[in-house]
Amino acid sequence: MLDNLRKRLGLIRDYTSENIIQTDIYRYKRNKLASGLALLGLFINCLYFMLFYGLNYQPYANVLIGLSVLVNLFVLLATFLASEGVKVYNKKYCILLLVVAVIQLARIFIYPLDIMLNGEMLFETQATISVRYFGATLGNVELSVILIIYLALSVACLVASAIIGYVRAVQLEKFNKDLESGEISVDKALAELNAKDEAAASETKVQEV
Repeated sequence: MLDNLRKRLGLIRDYTSENIIQTDIYRYKRNKLASGLALLGLFINCLYFMLFYGLNYQPYANVLIGLSVLVNLFVLLATFLASEGVKVYNKKYCILLLVVAVIQLARIFIYPLDIMLNGEMLFETQATISVRYFGATLGNVELSVILIIYLALSVACLVASAIIGYVRAVQLEKFNKDLESGEISVDKALAELNAKDEAAASETKVQEV
C-alpha cells in the first residue's frame, strides 16, 4: 500500500524518455509551483490576520493576543523562507511547511472557534461581534466561518507546496545520482524521443497519402 502511494506520487517510478527529459529540466528550472503555493498560503494568511486584528473586541486585548501576533510573525517568516527553499528543490523546507500548516490548523480551534461560540470558550464572556467587511456586516458566525476558511485554505496551500516540493526534490536527487552513475543518459533519451517524433511524422505522411 505504501509502495503504491509512493508510485502515485512519483517517488518510485520507472524511467522513460519523457520523464528523464522532464526531470532533467528541474536542474535548470526552479520549482515555481511549490514556491507559488507557499506564497499563496502566506497571502491567504495575511487576509486572515488583517480581518482578525481589525476586530474591536476588548476581551481579546490581553497577553494571549500578543502570543498570537508572535505566532503570526513566525508563520509569515517561516513560510517565506520555506518558499525560497522549495524553489531550489531543498526538501528540508518541506518539513517546515508542514509544521507551519499544523500551526495554522491549530489556530482554527482558538479564536475563530471562540468567536463562533460568542466568546464563551476562552474568557467566558458572552459578546456579539459585528464588523463591516467588503460592505457586508458580519456577525459572530459569519466572521468565524470566513476566518476558518482563510486558515483552511492556507493549510491546503502549505501542504500542497510541501508535497510537490518534496516529490520533485526526491526525483531530482535520485535523477542526479543515476545520471552520475551512468544508469540513465539524457542524450539517449533525447535520441529516443526524436526517433519517436520522426516515426510519428512518417506515419502521418503515409496516412495523408
